[in-house]
Amino acid sequence: MELELSALSSVSDGQRAAFYARMFPERADLLSKHWRWWYRVGFLPGVEPIVAVDKGAVVGQAGLLPVMLDCRGEAKPAIWFVDFAVLPELQGQGLGQRLTNAWMQLCPNRVTYCNEQSIRVFKKYGWKEKFDTVCRTLPIHIGKTAAALLSLPYRAMLRAWFASAPQLSPEPLPEDIGRLRGILQAGPDAAVSVVRDEAWIRWRLLENPFKDSFRLFSLKDSYAIVRGFVYQGQKRVHVLYMDRAAEPDARGQLLRGILRWAVRQGADMAWTATNERPLLEAAALVLPRSRPVRFASHSEDAVTRSALLDEHLPLQAIDSDNDLMFAPDSGSGYPW
Repeated sequence: MELELSALSSVSDGQRAAFYARMFPERADLLSKHWRWWYRVGFLPGVEPIVAVDKGAVVGQAGLLPVMLDCRGEAKPAIWFVDFAVLPELQGQGLGQRLTNAWMQLCPNRVTYCNEQSIRVFKKYGWKEKFDTVCRTLPIHIGKTAAALLSLPYRAMLRAWFASAPQLSPEPLPEDIGRLRGILQAGPDAAVSVVRDEAWIRWRLLENPFKDSFRLFSLKDSYAIVRGFVYQGQKRVHVLYMDRAAEPDARGQLLRGILRWAVRQGADMAWTATNERPLLEAAALVLPRSRPVRFASHSEDAVTRSALLDEHLPLQAIDSDNDLMFAPDSGSGYPW
């Protein structure tokens, strides 16, 4: 191999498109068109995904999402490791370690959601893992399973189950940065948190190519940001974020109201992912399917490392690529 590692922006549109078509076929078109937004290129100078190029072709990528962390009142740059991929025929030859090593040089604070394959590489560099994040799901339509005949009775049961939930009407995502910032702030007791400031809100929400699929749900003084879209022919409702409710049961009631709306709108499934304990407790009552999500972190700064490992970094689906990896079907739109 004549292998070189370089920044994603240094390769051509055609090189990126050919690699994405092989490694991320469901998202290839969106990644090719929106890669600068997707990886937040330009937010931190010199911090962008790294690609491995062999004889003019991209053969591997170490993707990333740059963010800022508030660690005990001090702003710290950090990167989420995302979209790590090596062509199948080149796996097992050390390319993953080369990409990881180069990627880790970009920023001293690193976090990721990962699988068993990638964590084996990360552990060689001293990464530590946690399993406090959980993805919870409510299947609403079961017509594609062996129990297809039960689909209508099952939906009727769900309608009855959520009949007492609040009746909510979603509204388009507001353009008011101040309002969104108030909704998206972490609690004052968090030792470390993702900074959701104006720059983050503009990138993650207002400049998002999926912006039209977002809606805001509210109940009293509690709010939720939800994305509705069609993925592989299935109508999905993703609860991306729920703010800290003043009343103990407000989050649970808001979530029940969202699910009542989803069932009555004919959604096929509803989903959320978080490690915030009150939200997980509320979700466990109405989103029966549970899947642990492996979180891993590494930092060269002792204070940040301790906060990430020993404290609690509150995370919701909006904070990483958990939701972004579900690219909507071409030409589809959710019937809001």
